[in-house]
Amino acid sequence: MLSSAARHSRLHLVQRGVVLLLCLALGLQWALVQGIAWAEMFIDFASEGSVIEAVEKTFDGQHACPLCKKVREGSQDSKRKQTPQEDDSVKELDAVLIPPAGKTMHFVPLRTVLITRSEMPEPPPPRRGLV
Repeated sequence: MLSSAARHSRLHLVQRGVVLLLCLALGLQWALVQGIAWAEMFIDFASEGSVIEAVEKTFDGQHACPLCKKVREGSQDSKRKQTPQEDDSVKELDAVLIPPAGKTMHFVPLRTVLITRSEMPEPPPPRRGLV
């Protein structure tokens, strides 16, 4: 029979495994690798010029590093594998289930809301027997 500490550590290990599998199923490994690639690019660009230029070059999409290109390819491949090919009956069902666009919603102008909220509240009723 396992001790309480052993059961607790085993439960912790199982929970971490489930979280890891969930992250992989959601494709979060690509976000992690992309973050690493951006950090490396920022460091490289900052050593060549100013910090502002490094940020611009890192995130403009025109100066993609080889790791960024691999991330783009990998995430597109995983998206293709996750979405099965739809047949015509599913597309027809989607067309039936998606409601048409309705009228646009109109909101109360902000000024009228602010005016009504700036008024003082009514005083509370008098209390009995405390005078």
